[in-house]
Amino acid sequence: MRRRGPRSAYDRIVVVGAGRAGVAAAEELRRAGFRGDVRVLGGEPDAPYDRPACSKGLLTGHRRPSDVRMPVLDGADITWHLGRRAVHLDPDRRIVSTDTDERFRYDGLVIATGATAALPPDWPVGEPGLHTLRTLADAWALRGALRDADRVVVIGAGLTGCEVASAVRTLARDAVLVDAKPYVLGRAVGETVGRLVTREVARDGVQLRLGRRVTGLSRRRRGWLVELDDGDEIHADLVVTTTGERPDVDWLDGTGLDLTDGVLCDESLRVLGAAGIVAAGTVARWPNLRYSARPVRCGQWIAALQQGRAAAHTLLAGDQETPPVTVVPRFWSDQYGLRIQVCGELPRHAEVTVTELRPGRRDVARAGVLVGYHDEGRLVGLVAVNAPHAFTSVTRSMLASASVTVAAPVSVPVVSEPVAVPEPVAAPAAPRRRLAAAS
Repeated sequence: MRRRGPRSAYDRIVVVGAGRAGVAAAEELRRAGFRGDVRVLGGEPDAPYDRPACSKGLLTGHRRPSDVRMPVLDGADITWHLGRRAVHLDPDRRIVSTDTDERFRYDGLVIATGATAALPPDWPVGEPGLHTLRTLADAWALRGALRDADRVVVIGAGLTGCEVASAVRTLARDAVLVDAKPYVLGRAVGETVGRLVTREVARDGVQLRLGRRVTGLSRRRRGWLVELDDGDEIHADLVVTTTGERPDVDWLDGTGLDLTDGVLCDESLRVLGAAGIVAAGTVARWPNLRYSARPVRCGQWIAALQQGRAAAHTLLAGDQETPPVTVVPRFWSDQYGLRIQVCGELPRHAEVTVTELRPGRRDVARAGVLVGYHDEGRLVGLVAVNAPHAFTSVTRSMLASASVTVAAPVSVPVVSEPVAVPEPVAAPAAPRRRLAAAS
């Protein structure tokens, strides 16, 4: 028997996507007292799980798939349809069709399909030894392959790529990290921290090929050949590509919705151009009015949780006015002995301040550093490395107020310009085992 709650214009709500945003939306519908039918469609056969774990403990063997399952609200009375990928939406008839030839009718719809891996079209996807890392199955397959690998090339030095390379080094394998930028984690933490972390990655023994692009990727009899734009050739047992993602919106083609870099929504996550539909998570592009009226996407786990919950309330409100959904992007990562934490936005035009927790140390990142991003006197972003207590103290203020103005993150000397960081130095190349190439 369903819980009693407020009356709704909907009898059946379908949530497409069983990730963090989709599960949060389904749970919040019940918390809000929705008494109708709630169905969640998931493209993967696995029960909902925490996707960030795919590039962390799963690869090193510290965690198993059962350890990363996402807890779901007890007694939520949600019907799960897993292993069913949405392939078409008819917004007029309000029907979602799946690759299993099933059709799901809805009164209200939550789009939370996230993103898929973005790969160059000429890469030999599907060949043994070439791995992507988007799903639990991807992570489990890579973990098994790492057991017999000596050298692994990771293409893409973003957050996931750096975590993969860190896991490879933890397993005592050679890791080669390739990226077009001259430093790691460029988009995730900005240039200042990116250059600091790059030196620690090199010290850990990762072979860096930064400022380089992959021009060729081919399968050999005993491994892979990766060709770079400077003529260098890297032989490896495995290749892991983490070159980026794109919103999973192909199934929405032909609906008339604006699918330019995600599903376009208003400030409350209502999908523009369709009635009774909201979107949440990485697939949603909406104006986060905390920072700007320009529609953007946000791919962090915490933001997906908050968006999923907010989208549920917006959907139940129908045509009633609802408050804008504003989130503060934030995430963390443990790699190479560094605790990296980010809160807020890191605009290029911002004034950057750097706070060294132990001034004078050459290993600035390992010793602890805070980097603040200020826009017109307001702290809009903060990056911390090995400074968890100071990070927590400052971000509490950032989260509590829509406008936070601070002179310095903590009561230690602040440098008004980024600290001088030497250009990244590549780690000494380990002796290569040149693999025989097929003629």
